[in-house]
Amino acid sequence: MLFVLFHVGEDRYVVDAQKVVEVVPLVKLSNFSNAPDYIAGLCNYRALPVPVVDVRYLLDGTTSKQVMSTRILLVKYLGYAGREHLLGMIAEYATETIVLDEGRFHQSALKSSEESYVSNIMTDAQGVIQWMDVDRLLSRRDCDLLYGSPDEADE
Repeated sequence: MLFVLFHVGEDRYVVDAQKVVEVVPLVKLSNFSNAPDYIAGLCNYRALPVPVVDVRYLLDGTTSKQVMSTRILLVKYLGYAGREHLLGMIAEYATETIVLDEGRFHQSALKSSEESYVSNIMTDAQGVIQWMDVDRLLSRRDCDLLYGSPDEADE
């Protein structure tokens, strides 16, 4: 299975490449008022405003480094109402893909937590790799804030 590999500090993470629409350079983001601290802002993707999560801030409370290998992963995010949205993820050292055997991953002990973004883990010769579940990045409240509540969509 193909994954996009990125780092948060010394830790390695992957996201399913099928969830990734595009990998774009780190661009200037617009402010998103009243958003949680881990929302870095909005990017303009083909005339569509897309919320962008700072993955490092979400995981350890520090802002991602703005280095040449820092990218925005535009991913398909499945919201709580079952609607698909675009979501940006600021990811450091996001410059390569990797093929991994899905069967080598083991369910994370933290997966049962609603706030767990890591669904599965595995090890290789370089250490631990954590599989980030992009559909769990936002809480229900934050999803409603960024994309509107399901009730608003019906109006």
